[in-house]
Amino acid sequence: MVVMAKGTRLSLGLAVLVLVGLAAACHQTAQSPQCVFETQPRAVLESIGLNATWDPRLAIDTAGTLYLFAVYDENSKSRLGLVQSHDGGDTLSPPMVPISDAGVSVGSHGEQSPSVTMTRGDIYALWQQSAKDGSETIMSARSFSWGENFDKPVQVSDKGALSYKGFPSIGVGPNGVVYAVWLDERDNTDSNADSSSVYLAKSADRGATFGQNVLVSEEACPCCRPSLAFGAHGEVFVAWRRVFPGEIRDLVVSASHDGGKTFATPVRVHDDGWKLKGCPDCGATLAESNGVLYIAWMTEGKEERPRIEFARSDDDGKSFTQPVDISGTILDPDHPNIKIADDGTLWLAFQGRAPTTNGNWSKTQAYLVQIPLRGAPSPPVSVPGSENSVAYPTIGLGSGGRIFLAWTQPQGDHSVVMLSRGRTKS
Repeated sequence: MVVMAKGTRLSLGLAVLVLVGLAAACHQTAQSPQCVFETQPRAVLESIGLNATWDPRLAIDTAGTLYLFAVYDENSKSRLGLVQSHDGGDTLSPPMVPISDAGVSVGSHGEQSPSVTMTRGDIYALWQQSAKDGSETIMSARSFSWGENFDKPVQVSDKGALSYKGFPSIGVGPNGVVYAVWLDERDNTDSNADSSSVYLAKSADRGATFGQNVLVSEEACPCCRPSLAFGAHGEVFVAWRRVFPGEIRDLVVSASHDGGKTFATPVRVHDDGWKLKGCPDCGATLAESNGVLYIAWMTEGKEERPRIEFARSDDDGKSFTQPVDISGTILDPDHPNIKIADDGTLWLAFQGRAPTTNGNWSKTQAYLVQIPLRGAPSPPVSVPGSENSVAYPTIGLGSGGRIFLAWTQPQGDHSVVMLSRGRTKS
């Protein structure tokens, strides 16, 4: 594990990798994920003339169109954009549609990267960028044209709050209200200088404007992205890594039952007891389906062994089940990402290193875990062709059992985007 100081940038820009085609099976056993993936990934954004790209996000609409969001280099500035595929990832339709403004840099390093969500063809993006006065702001942009173009970005964070802001997440509730959460240091004093606050803002006009910034909680780990999920009855769930007394950094969840105006006392998901003077740069991944709230996170607490834990709540986040270690023998597991398929099955990707017996360090690669409804998680399996220093794998799920994976990967002195397609086996 690497502990990164807040605001540091990776020395090597990592790029996004998207894997396409189908050939190699996952390492099938009776309990392994039932899926088949292609053997080799492709640097698909290079095909449309983009060489330095990183931090992908994926979405698939009901027609099967694949939406690939990524940060790319434009005149030495980091810009967020979108490209589509109408043939299941065989080809991408240029050009890259810009989302953020030209001439300003999108903050994108580590977990500090843009967040996107898509619902009924409406697309919303959220990111951090530096203002002219040197402070950071949280910005958002929307598209009502299936990503053909985006409206001019609007500012989400309060204009008068000159403080560090970053690690944003965006989501849309069942009622169409758009929510944004992020980490903010406007409340910092000498006594809590090593932590941040979690703030939330919402838009009731489909992202045209965002309202008052609401304090969710203080004492948040300053480089672990907060996450959002929504219940069927208007609940808004926010998860973050909290700094408990004694430098303990465990996950908590808080629920709002009034549309994000107020939040309940945070519930500790599990007493991991991870004592760390520094930020691990790894937040939780959160999802809700049919009244069940799911959460996965990385910890090294108590056992002093890095692992990905998974738990669920059947009572709107008031309590959580005993966590299950879903990373098994994988070394250095990190950055889990959950998506829920139409049948309720959970698919979780994370990065990690293959176990070795000779003491050598293998390169990070993408791993996949299948979690059936009410069933036990499968053992993690590696995604074919991902054995090349993968970072921040993300999932997109389509109809018909289609699975897409994307991640960031170095290539020479820059990073590139690659895409992998898979299918579930019946």
